[in-house]
Amino acid sequence: MAKPAIRIAGLAAGHGAVDFYIPVIPALLPSLIPLFAGQGITSYAMTGLLFTTVTIMMVIFQPLTGLLIDKNRWTPSTTLSIILCAVAVGAFGVTQNYWILLLFAAILGFANSAYHPNAYRQIHQFTTNDNRGLFMSLMSVGGTFGYGAAPLATGFLYAWGGFPAVLCLLIPGLLIALILLKLPQHPLKETAAEAAEAATTKPNYKGAALMLGISSLRSWVFYGFLAFGVEYLSGYANVEYVLATGVISGMIFAGMFGTLLIGPLSDKIGRKEVMIISYLGGALGYAGIFLFSGIASVISLVVAGFFLMATASVEIATVQEMMPGSVGFASGVVIGIPQGMSALSMVLIGVIADFFGLPFSLSIQVIFMIAAFAACLALPYPLKLLKRRTLRV
Repeated sequence: MAKPAIRIAGLAAGHGAVDFYIPVIPALLPSLIPLFAGQGITSYAMTGLLFTTVTIMMVIFQPLTGLLIDKNRWTPSTTLSIILCAVAVGAFGVTQNYWILLLFAAILGFANSAYHPNAYRQIHQFTTNDNRGLFMSLMSVGGTFGYGAAPLATGFLYAWGGFPAVLCLLIPGLLIALILLKLPQHPLKETAAEAAEAATTKPNYKGAALMLGISSLRSWVFYGFLAFGVEYLSGYANVEYVLATGVISGMIFAGMFGTLLIGPLSDKIGRKEVMIISYLGGALGYAGIFLFSGIASVISLVVAGFFLMATASVEIATVQEMMPGSVGFASGVVIGIPQGMSALSMVLIGVIADFFGLPFSLSIQVIFMIAAFAACLALPYPLKLLKRRTLRV
């Protein structure tokens, strides 16, 4: 069996690959819209259905795939999942027929869904409660890096060679898929540690459901703001357009740094402790975006990005630990459902903005972070620092 460090590096790279292909579709939409119009597809809703299909597939199939993995019914290989993602996006370089691309969008969503529960269960199996936060954070950062790099790579390739150049996006996915062939493709059916944990620990369904709600609130706020952030900063916060685009990228990279810091910290001081701090910090930072303008608003945005993204891996680890015996399903649910909520947030924020303006529509989202903070205080999960202090007494 490969060493944990090698396996996590491979799985994180694979995570970066499958998530790299998700933002390619919205990045290509401005160029696809005129071509779709020539095919009779003139509705923005129909055009947006391409990316919505990806999201719906992920919401449905990530929990389902996780459940099948837990029941030892079906486990898709990590390599096959990456190859399918690459091929699905590569199709956009070959054809621009709307209905064919809609099919490949569904394949992309399914293939992405097949990777996450498999990879996250593997990580759970070769980690413990004392180092799981670290490994989960590395895994999450791999996906975030791939997601953040895709729009830049797509824009560069399209500007260079049009749609045929999109085929070059196949290269990183296929290379990583081949590398992962040398690593385990599937989690073990059940390790001794998992069997012991399932036998001695009752599933915390109430806590897992509450954690899912908290994660959905955080994702709603973070990705909802990302969708309209450039427009808000350049139009209402006195930030020059080019700088605004860089600031949004800075928000994402701040979140990556937060993930790398908060994940290992959760191993040392406790999962619930770091989540309480992060949700409070996220609420304060997010509120500061709208209370201030100019550089102060930008600083608040970076602070918000740090905290709003920092707990993603911790949330997955927490739900896994709450659901012994159903780790794959738990991973799929806590990844898939918040993704669906984040897609819904983009629609509803836009609807509210149409009636009351973008600043109001975005600013009221701070209520969700306050709710996440309050819900975390009530989360039925032990406080590690409090337990240590009690033992000392």
